[in-house]
Amino acid sequence: MANYIGSKFGQADHAKLADYQERVDPNDKQAQNLLEEMRAHIKKLEEMRKNEDPRLSFSTPEFKEAQRMFSDGFKKNFGKPVEWGMVKDHPWSTPQLRKLDTP
Repeated sequence: MANYIGSKFGQADHAKLADYQERVDPNDKQAQNLLEEMRAHIKKLEEMRKNEDPRLSFSTPEFKEAQRMFSDGFKKNFGKPVEWGMVKDHPWSTPQLRKLDTP
């Protein structure tokens, strides 16, 4: 199974942040910095989870764009001439894979 953020981040992390917010001293600068860092980290993880499908880790917009570009290039043989093709010697014969004389 693919590793995805949903298995590593959940309600326990939100509960831990809420618990720390209740216990933190508002006058302690170091504790406030840690609290801000925790909030930023949870926000970042939530942003990463937004486009995620737990069944499939290839659901990000970046992957979909790369897949589309590859498929388009594949259909056009990546800009190279076609060297091989299915050729019939006679209309009644079965096609065979052969190297073409002229691409």
